[in-house]
Amino acid sequence: MEDSKQDLNQLIDKYLSEETNFEERNLLEQSYMKASAKMSKDISYEHSARIHGIGAKSWEDLMEKIDGSGANHSNLWPRIIAIAASVVIVFLAVYFFKRNHRTDVTNSQFVAHDVAPGSVGATLTLANGKKIRLTGAANGELAQEAGVIITKSSNGSLVYEIKDRASRSEKNNTLTTANGETYQVRLPDGSMVYLNAASSLTYATSLIENGHRMVTLRGEGYFEIFKDKKHPFIVKTEKQEVEVLGTHFNINSYGDESAVATTLIQGSVKVRTGKKVQMLKPGEQSINDGKTIKVNQVDVDSSIDWKNGDFNLDGVEFKIAMRKIARWYDVEVIYEEAISDNIRSGGWVSRKNSLSAVLKSIEASGQVHFRIKGKQIYITK
Repeated sequence: MEDSKQDLNQLIDKYLSEETNFEERNLLEQSYMKASAKMSKDISYEHSARIHGIGAKSWEDLMEKIDGSGANHSNLWPRIIAIAASVVIVFLAVYFFKRNHRTDVTNSQFVAHDVAPGSVGATLTLANGKKIRLTGAANGELAQEAGVIITKSSNGSLVYEIKDRASRSEKNNTLTTANGETYQVRLPDGSMVYLNAASSLTYATSLIENGHRMVTLRGEGYFEIFKDKKHPFIVKTEKQEVEVLGTHFNINSYGDESAVATTLIQGSVKVRTGKKVQMLKPGEQSINDGKTIKVNQVDVDSSIDWKNGDFNLDGVEFKIAMRKIARWYDVEVIYEEAISDNIRSGGWVSRKNSLSAVLKSIEASGQVHFRIKGKQIYITK
């Protein structure tokens, strides 16, 4: 009760200084009116003779009638204050209980329906159609194709090593990550490719096609390309080709994004779509919507957040951020119609966190609210 009285005093002080929000103001005014009604009823029955039997319709009417009677009603004030305070305290107690209970329920829902972060995993499809789940595969040699030995290393990455260059083949392998998976592969030339969730990389077992090192990317990948002037390295996506000799860069080419983003960390790359060509310098990013290629200076760390184990949500469009989260936690996002396309997120969050921890950090901005149900996230204002 003492805590409720303190809450009441603080709320009244805020009300008098016009600092209450709508919910607090409405709560206090409703409590005030209920206290007035209870007080009026009690006084009209117990003191009807002293106020000439006139009923009180409101707190103000009652005060006028008490003053107008000329009688000394100071003995009524302790009762008036007690009744008003008791009703307001009860309302406050219920209000704070419900508010805290709602928070507890929300937290318990998060815990009960929480989703663990993604992990290292992928599926390798060999040229003969055989599929190998790399998550459960033992370390060591997995297969041999056209003079190439394919092994799974102790750190969980896929390694291609050419043993017989004379038996070079252009038959393809495909490395695929599902939602909630990430993987890395060392190609036959020594280049490293890191795949984000819901992505795939297709390449010849020998990597060489028509004098070029050639791969096809769907989704997102980070490339560390070994330098080979005789064999340029080309990354094909649905909307473009990126040609390099030796460099580090990131390509985001998810089908549910409006454009392909290519970010150069070091070296140089050539981005081509149709007859349009753009050369990128370190720290630049090209945005290719299939019609035009725009180049901007960017913070490269923001573009390779996923590779470094983070979500960069700082200034990112909210729905783009949620697509990142959905891929990593393998969940479906369902929006209330009132959710605007203009909301932006903020901050950085580790991808090692559970889903609830990531959503709570976003929810702290007060722009949206989340509810997890199974593998679905419901978003409301």
